[in-house]
Amino acid sequence: MSRWLVALAVSVAVLVPASVEAQNPLIRQGQEQYDELRFEEALQTLSAALVRSGNTAQQYATIYRLLAFTYLALGREEEASGAYQSMLPLDPDHTLGDEVAPRTRQFFDNVRTEWDAAGRPGTASPETPGASVEIRHRSPPEAERETEVPLTANVEDPGSRVSQLVLAYRQGTSAVFTRLDTVLEGDGAYHATIPASDVAPPLVEYYFEALDAQGLPIAARGDVAAPLRIAVPEPGGNVLEEWWFWTIIGVVVAGGIVAAILIADSVSNSGPATGTFVISVE
Repeated sequence: MSRWLVALAVSVAVLVPASVEAQNPLIRQGQEQYDELRFEEALQTLSAALVRSGNTAQQYATIYRLLAFTYLALGREEEASGAYQSMLPLDPDHTLGDEVAPRTRQFFDNVRTEWDAAGRPGTASPETPGASVEIRHRSPPEAERETEVPLTANVEDPGSRVSQLVLAYRQGTSAVFTRLDTVLEGDGAYHATIPASDVAPPLVEYYFEALDAQGLPIAARGDVAAPLRIAVPEPGGNVLEEWWFWTIIGVVVAGGIVAAILIADSVSNSGPATGTFVISVE
């Protein structure tokens, strides 16, 4: 357990007002994960909350504040400082409560001192962090089991704000996302590969996240709450479990019933008709 985790374990982060939660439930979810000491999950959830469109200035302030505490709990002091400095222009009168551990208080007091000395940079009316950044990517619909999945993304960044593009992925729908740095190749595209060992049925979920020079998220393609998905079928799966099989069977059965009715109608004047209608599934 890191020294910051020890300090923060007895601290209480900022409570999320109901008005802040109303339009962005990811904020409350991130707060709960932080309170449960699930810091990696909280970081992923709050990062997704930050790049969601429609946040108010109050919501941005709350997200940055929670991110600052979360980064610090993970021992990532540079990102914690950046998040707190992004919060201060939105809430310059913010003060830490008495429940905050002394070491934590000292860290953020130092950040505020640096911010004051720099002339209080920033703006109190932020737009969406990545409004001018767009991540272009086409998701493959399917992948073979235990086979690497190479992924490519292009970033439109007219303001040159993106410092790194990260790929976050997980097998299934319940694990914590694993993060990989992408590589910018000569073709101008970012490349990353999901390892074969993590490609297993029924699916793989992932998203791309663009970070600025401070390591803070400014844009995403998919996110922890709405990830992109790649289907991974079972090899040699049972045809009876496939949706398309029962669709075809339904059509055949319906057609057979219609045919039987027509036959019966055509012979109704010449006596009863007999016959057998068989559907065989092997």
